[in-house]
Amino acid sequence: MKKWISITLCAAISLVIAGKPALAQTAVSVAKSDSCMVEASKAYNYVQSEKVKENCRKAIEYNALNDAAYYMLAKLAITEADYLEAERLLKAAADIDSTNYYYLATLGAVYVRNNDIPSAIKLYEYCINRFPSKTDSYSELIELYIPRGQTAKALEVADKLQEAIGPNEQSTMARFRVFTTSREYDKAIDVLVKADQATPNEMYETYIADLYAGLNRDSSALVYYSKALDNNPDYIPAVYGKMEAFRRYKNYPLYLSYLKTFLSNRQTSPAIKKAHLEEVMKEPVFYQQYRNEMSDCLMEYANAAPSDSSVAISSAILLSRYGQYDKAGQVLNRILEYYPEDKYIRTNMMSFLYSTENWERLESFADTSMTLFPELAPDLFQFKGFAEFNLKKFNAAINTFLSQEKAVKKLRDTSTLLQIYSLVGDMYHLKNDDRTAFRYYEKALKIDPLNPAVLNNYAWYLATGSKDRLPDAKILKKAVQMAKTAVENSSGESHYLDTYAWCLFLSGDTQQAKKYMQQAVAYGGNQDSGILTRYSDILTSVGEYDLAAMYYGKALLKAAESGDQAEVDKITARLEKVKALQDQDNKQDKDTGQK
Repeated sequence: MKKWISITLCAAISLVIAGKPALAQTAVSVAKSDSCMVEASKAYNYVQSEKVKENCRKAIEYNALNDAAYYMLAKLAITEADYLEAERLLKAAADIDSTNYYYLATLGAVYVRNNDIPSAIKLYEYCINRFPSKTDSYSELIELYIPRGQTAKALEVADKLQEAIGPNEQSTMARFRVFTTSREYDKAIDVLVKADQATPNEMYETYIADLYAGLNRDSSALVYYSKALDNNPDYIPAVYGKMEAFRRYKNYPLYLSYLKTFLSNRQTSPAIKKAHLEEVMKEPVFYQQYRNEMSDCLMEYANAAPSDSSVAISSAILLSRYGQYDKAGQVLNRILEYYPEDKYIRTNMMSFLYSTENWERLESFADTSMTLFPELAPDLFQFKGFAEFNLKKFNAAINTFLSQEKAVKKLRDTSTLLQIYSLVGDMYHLKNDDRTAFRYYEKALKIDPLNPAVLNNYAWYLATGSKDRLPDAKILKKAVQMAKTAVENSSGESHYLDTYAWCLFLSGDTQQAKKYMQQAVAYGGNQDSGILTRYSDILTSVGEYDLAAMYYGKALLKAAESGDQAEVDKITARLEKVKALQDQDNKQDKDTGQK
């Protein structure tokens, strides 16, 4: 059989031809070989690799010139990433039948994979001469020429392709690529404009528009995007390009209209949509001004892939960022109908319910999730516990948190264990059981003696635990020291400064108390009616009645905003008292002046 190129036959073929010439020629042996290939094909379809190899090898034993056996073994070697073996087998198949284009084309791809580019180029050049109607070889050859700067050869191949099959997209786009790679943009545009004039094509028009956009010629880009969409209103590359052009122009109303079309398209990759949406979120002006319009677009994004969990989660997250919690909930509820027992979806739903403070639903949802996935209980119990805590079901919350104490210890998760002890301590305090509360705070501090949150709460409850009397000096001293340590190990949080200042005040160190309470107010405490009230109390104690009255007034406004009438009444009474002291002080000053 005539060979296209000198390839040494593999050892198996040489041995058969030299030692057993009759074997490859008998009708019986050929029939047996073909029968083996039928079995090999079945095994290949069922991905039974060893059975494929066994039957192909038998086929070669019966007929050393069974090129199909070598080709199938080569395909199997490719799936196993054994490209050197694949090359050897493909050479054997092509040696037997050099007229089979697929053997040669596959061998060319393997040459590329083995980084034998000269052999690949030589092979593809042979293919376009031997098989001029097979367009893949032209494309592969062009792809080898362009990155290596051989633009003249690439153009020559494109010309040959056009000669072989007439005007076509492949040769046109090959020329376009050659000119864009060499940065001859005017020539690149000219190639596509001429092709588009001959045969209007939305792909050509979109490439022209994209190139204009890349050259910052947005008005020309918009003309060609519009032409593409006139030809095919659903052509997403043109939709996307026009959408982006309007975004660059900051013409947001038109941008949003195209964005909705882009997001609603079911063929477009959800990953591309998500990447674009996250990019848009970085534009603060747009983000603030078009919240409602973006929420409609996000619903289109979710509706285009209603059963895609990753789309549902990402759209719910983005909707939540825009403050559209009802719509985010709708998306999550719908995906739950598709996958009611999916861990990932249920965990995200719990996070959503937690962030939106839907405590009643979170309590039951977390409980069901822990039942469905008991192995995840150490990760999920906090959702249930926080829900119960916020519903003021303190006994249930304590049981929930402590139910995972052993599991968390086993995992050596000290941060979660500390959180358990701290929260349980808080809840026992809320149940007016400070003895037990302090016991859990001590457990927490054994894990982290410098934890500011635990120290702060512990100090506050020690100092203010009794409504009608001050704690004894020893306890108060302990509270002052813990509050001080909390401040020293934090970053100026107003509540930690407030606790330290109040503990100092109760211990009689009024001037230091005033100093730290001033810092508490400066670092955000001016938004807290409690801190403002305590600052006013300290100011009152040192006789600064005017300043105290001013801060009582600010505290009163904050309390009124929160709707806490009891707090309003308490501050009002103190404000009236300090005003009376002001009047008395002013009267004394007046009397002194008259004397």
